[in-house]
Amino acid sequence: MTIGPMYFSDAEIIKRLQTVLRNFSEAGSDRTRKDSAVREVRTLAAEIGERIYDEPESWGISGIAPEFRDDAAAAALVLFLLQVPSFRGSQSAQEWFSNAAEKKHQQFRDVSQRKGAEREVQEATERRLRDGQPEEASDAVAAFQDNRVWKRFEGKFPRDASTLRLRYLLKRDIAEMATMLDAPSPRAVTMRINRARDRFRTFCENAGLNVRETTEMLEMFVEE
Repeated sequence: MTIGPMYFSDAEIIKRLQTVLRNFSEAGSDRTRKDSAVREVRTLAAEIGERIYDEPESWGISGIAPEFRDDAAAAALVLFLLQVPSFRGSQSAQEWFSNAAEKKHQQFRDVSQRKGAEREVQEATERRLRDGQPEEASDAVAAFQDNRVWKRFEGKFPRDASTLRLRYLLKRDIAEMATMLDAPSPRAVTMRINRARDRFRTFCENAGLNVRETTEMLEMFVEE
């Protein structure tokens, strides 16, 4: 079967995918019918993939940072194919894919930033040890590295935790953070820091810390 932009719209390809997937489910033990359906699904999925990369602006991936673009697009395509059976005629394939790709981009970027911050902490520690300098035993470092409440917060809100790490553990200034976080302005970074601080306060309160304990934890994070 010949497939290409001149023969099928995105909506028509989705309808065909729905039909083929339904045929696969109804094929039962008919191996020939199932194999044929699998081949056609692969062909149609490849066509969608080609359209995405041929028209990155239309599918919402042109604005994704180059280092994350391929992974975000691939992950979104998998989600897209899984979603196909529930698509409706009025649903835009491009709009759905664009939203999914952006969400994946955010997830990959947050993970990358968190790992980058952790790597910088490790490298700084190794440098101090290599230079014969003792580890700092400040309350801030202990809270970032050892405190159980912080570790739970970091696991649940990695983006906010990464922001607080950069500012208060790694001592990055606002201008540096604006570059590292690809923020539109220093003011946006300040708002992000304060928002992360507020979320950490709420998290501490919900974790059962009393007022004094919460206040002590927040002393690590001076409001900007």
